[in-house]
Order: sequence, then structure tokens, then C-alpha cells
Amino acid sequence: MNLRLRLTVLALAGIPTMAAAADLEVNSTTLLRIEEISVRGFDDETIVPATTFLGIDANRLGDGNLSFHLHGWGRLDLGDDSTRGGSADGDLSYAYLAYRFPVADAQVKLGRHFVYAGVANEQLDGVSARTDLAAGFTLSAFGGAPVRLNMTDDNKGDYVAGGRFGWRLPGYLEIGVSALREGGIDTGPASAIKDYRQLVGGDIWVAPFRMVEIRGHSNYNTATDGFAEHSYLLQVTPLRSLALSAEYSDYRLRDYFASTNLRSLFNPDRDENLRSYGGSATWTIAKPVEVSADYKRINYDSPGRGNTNRYGAEARLNFLERKLKTGLSYHRADADNSINSYHEFRGWGLYDASRFRGSLDAIIHRYDDGIYSEKTAYELIGSLGYRILPALMLSGDLSYGENPRLDSELRGVVRLVWNYISAAKGGSK
Repeated sequence: MNLRLRLTVLALAGIPTMAAAADLEVNSTTLLRIEEISVRGFDDETIVPATTFLGIDANRLGDGNLSFHLHGWGRLDLGDDSTRGGSADGDLSYAYLAYRFPVADAQVKLGRHFVYAGVANEQLDGVSARTDLAAGFTLSAFGGAPVRLNMTDDNKGDYVAGGRFGWRLPGYLEIGVSALREGGIDTGPASAIKDYRQLVGGDIWVAPFRMVEIRGHSNYNTATDGFAEHSYLLQVTPLRSLALSAEYSDYRLRDYFASTNLRSLFNPDRDENLRSYGGSATWTIAKPVEVSADYKRINYDSPGRGNTNRYGAEARLNFLERKLKTGLSYHRADADNSINSYHEFRGWGLYDASRFRGSLDAIIHRYDDGIYSEKTAYELIGSLGYRILPALMLSGDLSYGENPRLDSELRGVVRLVWNYISAAKGGSK
């Protein structure tokens, strides 16, 4: 049993104690996936992994301000191995204690958890804290060991630390500056990469008027001496029935992917910029009818990569007091390289009542240039669910598709979802 599974088992052993002294919420989802894959030139495969996701939230521990949170998963293959890691696997996404102080909206987390603070988007084994200061200022900090991926330890350091300092005018403005440093990185075969990762950045959210909102951030990679990204979004709602948005992003791949552990996919040695901009509009014509249109332009600095225009529209309808929802959409990707150009057609429907749930989704891609002499790819997905008990639901998905790389692909999933809620002064809900 690996370390992550041991941690999960130890955490589960404490459930009875927590149930007696806290507001306890437990949710579990078990998936049984059935998939047959036929690839030209290879033996057919039957993939049948059984995967369970488990989440636990125990609140009002101790003096009422302490809580415990856990989420993890485990998998067992009942057919051919679904990964190269063997027939069984598991992972602990997070398991941490959180204490919320009664003043200054202060909070401390200890254990494995995620941190989102300006330039930081980290999963770590360690501690993080945040608090409000006087005059609208805020402060957050974190430190610990980066969680290593199961597949490789390359490009993961021995420690990571950082924080964010901000100021806000409630309802109108929030700005912040942040930084992080990850040290002791094992660069593996990529010896040109530095043995540390260091980012600084600034972020902003501003709403000068009730109908206008702007948010964005810029991050600078001090290890490579270059801006990693700029990303900004403008949202305008001139009418309750009309929403407009515009976005702009700029990535310098050498600085953005400098510490990636998948260099074959995210190649930081390709020194070029990727810029994109576009917008969308959504209009609620009447209560059950909504239409939207969007456009996005993607530009590469390298002439050989080419640029792409993606645009399209979607119509969504709601019936039976929103129990039945349907939609139709069309999008076009028009690229300088015709191999990246295609038409996309999609239609879907969803029915969601108190006991029954069903959906049907169809998507078709029509490529300008054939791939292995084929120009069409499609997939059909159907789902049906039944709520056996208020806290227990059984559902299943079945999909079939064909594309230029697969003669056929048939997949099925059986899903069992259980949600349990118990209050300290009452029974289960």
C-alpha cells in the first residue's frame, strides 16, 4: 500500500470520532467504466476500471471553529490495465485541518491542500494562512513541500513558499501583488533548467459601474527574466437579458512552461509568444430562449505554426419549468494550416426531475484535410439516472464514437453517488 493510500485509510479511521462531535458531510461516487478500444494495427483492449471518489467535511470541531476536509480516490482494474502504473492506484487530493478565527476573517490550514493566491496555484503538504488587516489591506502566506505527481518526480522541488499582499475597496476595487519560490527542483534530463522556480505578479479586479467588471493578472518569471503571461477579462451587462465579454491573453511559452514536467508536450525551448483575443455575447430573448455568439483569434509568433480564427453560435431552450434543457451549436476553426481547420456541430438535451435524470449529447467534427484519409469524427453520449433514496443515486453513461485514429470506441460508465449529512444535534439528513 503506497503512502497516499495509507494516509487515506488513517483519515477514514477517524470518521466515527468526528461523527460524534461535528457536523459531518460524506459524499462518495463509485464509477465502473467499461470501454472497448479498437486501434488499427494493435490488439483490441477491454478497459474496466472501478474507481471510488470519497470526500469528507467535518465542521464545528473543538470550539466550533475547527474543521477537517478530505478528498481522495482509489482505482482497481477489472480488465486490461487502464494505465502503465499497474492494476490498482489511488491518490489523496487533499486532507487538512482548517481553523477560522472569529475576527479579521483569518484562517489557517494545515495538511495537504490547494493554495490559490495571485501567482500561486499550488498543491502542497504544508501550512497556509490569510487575514484581513486594517484599512482594507489583506495578507496571505503559505509554505511546505510541493505534492509530487505519481508519474514522475522531475521538476518538483523540495519546498515552495510565497504569499500575497492586497488592498480592496469592497464592491469596487481589489488589487494585489504576490510572489512564490520553489527550490531544490530536480530537473531530470533537462539540465538547462534552473533548480528553482520563482514568480512575481500583480492582479486586479475593478467594477467602476454596476454593469462593468474588469479582472486580470500579469505574472513575471524571475528565473527566466521574462513575462510568463498577461490575462484580462472585461464583462459588461448593459441589460439584464444581455451579457457581453471581451478577453485578451498573452503567453511567452519559454517563461510560462519553464518548469513543466512534460517537456515533450509543453516545450519551453520553443521561444515564441502565443496571443489570443476575442469576445462573446449572450442574449436571453425570452425566459426559455437564450442565444450566444463568440469569436476568438489565436496568434503564434512563429510563421510555421499559423494563426486560427474560431467563431460560432449556440441556442439554448428551457422547457417544463427548466426541467428540460436543450441546445444546438455550430463552431468553425479557420486556421492558416488547413490541417487545423474544421467544422463542429453539436446538439444536446437534458431532463432533470426529482427522481429521474437523462441526457443525450451528439458532437460531429468535419475536418478540411483528411487524417488517415478520414475527414469526419463523431461521438454520441447517452446518460440515465435514478434517485433510489434522497441520498443515493444510480446512473450510467454509454457512448459510441468513430474518428480518424480509432475504428470505433465504445465506452460505458455505471455511477453510484451517496451523500450523507449529519448534524451534531440531530440525525442524518
